[in-house]
Formats: sequence, structure tokens, C-alpha cells
Amino acid sequence: MLDADSITELQTQLTHLERHIAEQDAEFYQLAKRLDALSQLVQLQKTQINTLSSGGQAGAEEMPANEKPPHY
Repeated sequence: MLDADSITELQTQLTHLERHIAEQDAEFYQLAKRLDALSQLVQLQKTQINTLSSGGQAGAEEMPANEKPPHY
């Protein structure tokens, strides 16, 4: 049979592991939020690049895509 000291030690280890799991869960949640934010940023930049490369509205009036800049 297990004596009282062994049971106390097991309970201490269990408490430590439960706290560790909770900390990991919180960290994974934060990482998932950061990943979602970065994914949205990449999508936004992708859209902006596609808009600019297809002669979209941002700066298209000032300089068409095929025109050389004035310093050439």
C-alpha cells in the first residue's frame, strides 16, 4: 500500500502537471491568436499587391505600370 508521504508527493506532482497544462493551453491560445492576426495581415498585403500589380486605384493615375519613372 501507499503511505501518506507517497500520496502527498503524487498529489503535488499532479498539481504541478495540471498547472503546467493550463499554462500551455494559455500559450497555445495566444499563439493561435497571433497566427490568425498574421494570416489576416498576409491576406491584406496579398490583396494590396494584386491591386497594385493589376493597375489598381492606388497610384495608377500618377504613374501607369508600364511607364518609366521620370528620373530614367
